[in-house]
Amino acid sequence: MPAWLVIAEEESGAQRRVTVIRTVSGNRTREEALGELLRAARTYVPPSWKSKVRVVGRDFDGSFWVLPDSGGERGAASCRIRLVEQVHP
Repeated sequence: MPAWLVIAEEESGAQRRVTVIRTVSGNRTREEALGELLRAARTYVPPSWKSKVRVVGRDFDGSFWVLPDSGGERGAASCRIRLVEQVHP
């Protein structure tokens, strides 16, 4: 069975940071890993954000966007949370 990585891609201007939020393994199917992705998207706050005021939306490809709420921080980075299959060299 494959291992899955739930990753966050945070972008702010010209800077891009990719963080592994959690690893999903142990005979988990892609559907089970997608459940972990949803849980991570609901709770994850990018480290560079000062507050937890955010909105979460699902994109057409199944990834999630974590964005500052309209009443939250101005100029905060956007953050995309996705599921990728881990490949061992």
